[in-house]
Amino acid sequence: MTSADANRRAGTRAARILAVFAERESATAEEISVGTGIPSSAVYRYLTTFVEIGLVHQARTRGRYCAGSLTVQMAENYRREALGQGGVKRRLRQLAADTDELAAFLIARDNDVLCVEAAEGTRVIRCSFSPGLSKPLVFGASAQALLAYLPEERVAAAAEAHGLSGEQAGKLESDLRRVRDQGFAESVGQVDPGVWGVSVPVLDRHRALVGTVSTMAPDFRVRPRRDSLVTLTHAAAQDISRLQEHV
Repeated sequence: MTSADANRRAGTRAARILAVFAERESATAEEISVGTGIPSSAVYRYLTTFVEIGLVHQARTRGRYCAGSLTVQMAENYRREALGQGGVKRRLRQLAADTDELAAFLIARDNDVLCVEAAEGTRVIRCSFSPGLSKPLVFGASAQALLAYLPEERVAAAAEAHGLSGEQAGKLESDLRRVRDQGFAESVGQVDPGVWGVSVPVLDRHRALVGTVSTMAPDFRVRPRRDSLVTLTHAAAQDISRLQEHV
């Protein structure tokens, strides 16, 4: 085998191992070996290197590995670029123009809600969400719209990370069931006092969660037109979901 062939083989093995973490939240070296056909001894060597450079992280459960900070950041950069090319910003501007309120696209990052894009309507609102800022992934419509479509272990991890009591975690589970049933989340004052929000999840063609579209407004401006705001936000989320078919 030539050195070029050896390099190609090593690169292929590395890619196959990393691809496991695109499909699974965590895996052992043995599970990766079985799934890829790469000997366990080689898998361990690759994982050691990946951990050192941040591509892979050792999970809390002994012997298991998960995507590392560098891999997560790469995925986030890809998502932002894909979203920008897919016209999300343009659709948010349309939503903000239709509602005269703040429109935002948010994603789940670790145990937080991260605002990726936002567009302001003609009316001023003081709100914690602007591009690059994050809030705990437990409170408010945006958080619940995301959690409702995330695996149970992610929900439990977020509840633990933010110190929810057993009673609060139980209420959260009940709230998430309601979100799944009605297709959107709604809250008042859970993130910012006096601010109402509605959030509709965005799913890709495989029905996997991409993010959520949210409209936010002072509660006193919402009461006469709540149904209209929900409908407009839902339409924007559906349009952005369709854009993901081309990503």
